[in-house]
Amino acid sequence: MRAAAALTTMAFVLGGCGGDDPASPDVGSVQLTAPKQTIAVGEAVQLTASARDANGGVIGGVTFTYESQATSILSVSATGRVIGVAPGTASVTASAGGQTSSPVTLEVTPSGVAAVVTMSPNTFFPFRTTIRVGQSVLFDFPPPPSHNVIFDQRTGKPADIPETQNQQVTRTFNTAGTFPYECRLHPGMRGEVAVNP
Repeated sequence: MRAAAALTTMAFVLGGCGGDDPASPDVGSVQLTAPKQTIAVGEAVQLTASARDANGGVIGGVTFTYESQATSILSVSATGRVIGVAPGTASVTASAGGQTSSPVTLEVTPSGVAAVVTMSPNTFFPFRTTIRVGQSVLFDFPPPPSHNVIFDQRTGKPADIPETQNQQVTRTFNTAGTFPYECRLHPGMRGEVAVNP
């Protein structure tokens, strides 16, 4: 009888401890900032999001969800890395714990890059990129894991891109045709560039 009572008391104490866990406070607000307000097509910048409790204290270990209001102008990854896709103005928000930040607006200006290919996590996006002869494609390599870009053997293909991370690499296509490529570090990760005359 005493053993059963002791176990009941222990269960009650442990349960009470779990209910007072301060490690997961409610999110009162989300703040989002950008290091600059103007970027070029193909340029990437890292946004910074933070969550605060009802008293204004910063909450650590929070996972944020990012959203671009115009993905045709400004794309954003799951980690808050934004890339200029086309000239224009677009806003991004971050959300966590049922709260959404005020929009951060960035202006995207023209550049010599005709298209951007991103990698997230082990997929080339978009799979097919269409440009014209003489134009360039910017390959955006996120932070780890690393990727490479190895083109199929075709006449006029650009140079392969070796294992890379946290950088942007541009390749110019001077020959019309379709140029498939793959990441040999991640089997099945493929894409292609279609180059029109």
